[in-house]
Amino acid sequence: MKPLVFDATPLIYLGKINLIERIKYLPEDKYTTKSVCIEVVEVGKKIGRQEAFVIERIIKNKIIKLRIPAYKKYISTLRQNPKIHKADADVLALAVELNGIALLDDEEARGIAEIEGIEHHGTIYLLLRMMKMKLLTKEEVFESLNKMIRLGWRCSTELYAEIIKALD
Repeated sequence: MKPLVFDATPLIYLGKINLIERIKYLPEDKYTTKSVCIEVVEVGKKIGRQEAFVIERIIKNKIIKLRIPAYKKYISTLRQNPKIHKADADVLALAVELNGIALLDDEEARGIAEIEGIEHHGTIYLLLRMMKMKLLTKEEVFESLNKMIRLGWRCSTELYAEIIKALD
């Protein structure tokens, strides 16, 4: 099984909708990077984001393991694109290093993953996986999707329609 490498957005939104703790039931090894941890936990706590405290606990309990990617040259190459943030580059590099799946929602980072041949999915993939594993019902996924959107998660009308279709 390929390990899962979490970027900030899936962690944040699963935290906001109170589903982050359910990732412990996903059988894959789960990782994130120090740069993602700083963005989500340290900055999140400073600005009073409640999900930051839950995510911190999940990392402390090693449900998600912290790992610094070793491919510094590859990170440097990825960072030459001004639209790729440090955390995104780190997640992509760690996914390559571990032959894992990058979990990210950022459009630019997903585009780079496509170009680089890095397997990637996003927050919705995690919700649908949880549904298939019977950790969530269809109704809970639908409610979670709508709650994420109300909280600022963005998706196109086309993607929303595809997600609804996938629930049937």
